[in-house]
Amino acid sequence: MASAVSAGFAGVLHAQLQGGEPVAASPADWEQALPRVARYLRALGVRDPSDLDRLLTAIRERFERQVATSLVPDAVETGIEEASKLLDEWLASELGPDVPGSMRGVARAVVLSGAVPGWVGVWSGRMPTASDQSGSRPIGERIRAGSFAPVPAPAPLAMATQRIDPCCYRLFRRLARRLRGMPPESPPGSLNRRAHLGQSV
Repeated sequence: MASAVSAGFAGVLHAQLQGGEPVAASPADWEQALPRVARYLRALGVRDPSDLDRLLTAIRERFERQVATSLVPDAVETGIEEASKLLDEWLASELGPDVPGSMRGVARAVVLSGAVPGWVGVWSGRMPTASDQSGSRPIGERIRAGSFAPVPAPAPLAMATQRIDPCCYRLFRRLARRLRGMPPESPPGSLNRRAHLGQSV
């Protein structure tokens, strides 16, 4: 079944048009993808026209490289995928290599929620990476602060030493000694108490 689906998909990709060219996106198809990619960026929170132009230029370059080297069937889908990859790569560069990949999805949710003002300007390259709109911490630190839950400082507590008293084991030994006809074993400390009582008498 899977091989049949793959064969059918490959057949669609290589189906011949009237001009004899395969059905696949080309760099010229960017104009077809442009409105949808721009709408996608606005949905991500890109509002400034300058940011939009910068990001669309970067995405177009990625789109043209992708369709020139790979056989892709849909220009719009490819354009949106390249926009998403551009965001993920930017987040990875801002967070640094020590942040696990699983946390990058959390960081993506943080910036898209609007918790980090000014991130779009840094992403597009319009604003310097080292500062944000407030001129305080670098944008990467602000994304980290919103991505990781605060961990309280260690607060070890003093614990008194507890004596382990294997009562069941001691009871079993006493029963075993009685069954064997042996005198019961004195519990710990009983000899000292008897000696003390004898001295007092």
